Amino acid sequence: MGILQKYFSQSDLTEIKEAVGTAEKKTSAEIVPFFAEVSHHYREWIWFSSFVCGGISGIGYFTLQYFQTALWGSSMITGILSVWSGACVGLVLTYVFPSLRLFLVPKDVKRFFVNLRAKEAFLDEEVFLTRSRTGILIYISLREHFVRILPDKRIARAVPQSEWNEAVRLIVDGMKTNKKKQGIISSILFCGDLLERYKLIIEKDDTNEISNEIREGGSSL
Repeated sequence: MGILQKYFSQSDLTEIKEAVGTAEKKTSAEIVPFFAEVSHHYREWIWFSSFVCGGISGIGYFTLQYFQTALWGSSMITGILSVWSGACVGLVLTYVFPSLRLFLVPKDVKRFFVNLRAKEAFLDEEVFLTRSRTGILIYISLREHFVRILPDKRIARAVPQSEWNEAVRLIVDGMKTNKKKQGIISSILFCGDLLERYKLIIEKDDTNEISNEIREGGSSL
């Protein structure tokens, strides 16, 4: 099962495609929505969890030994085993339950990988190949709750970066309230209205240079 089929029905995908078509009727832009379940696997944080859990287990053991020395048998061997046991527990938990791993990752680290993957998607989907450099990528990273909007040169010159905040908010709110489709559609239509407002209106000889389907990609936890 693909990423899109995991989170959207076929009718959802059709509605998103139609929203892109509706928005593009108002503007010369080519809107490319891109959906990722997660932008990085964050597997390196499994080892961080192992280290933390091992440390907590060891500190807990030696704290008990300090206050109640007769509680355990051989303190040194048991202490080492407690550290290793805690480390193994931390490793297994974050491997089996990826959401725990994601919880440990700082927001700035998530933002870095989302930004990186959004730029890669912009290149991979060839958003820059439109005739008038009017492509725009809407990159959605579900598990991080981050959205990035990357406009090509002509749009970036015409529309201030701050104007995209509402388009981002609509999708993020939709993800948080389990209304992903509605949030994406609202954001796409908002982008069409915004581009029309900044005079990036559709040209007489305009053609649909990039297909309207939502793309999928990213990593898996």
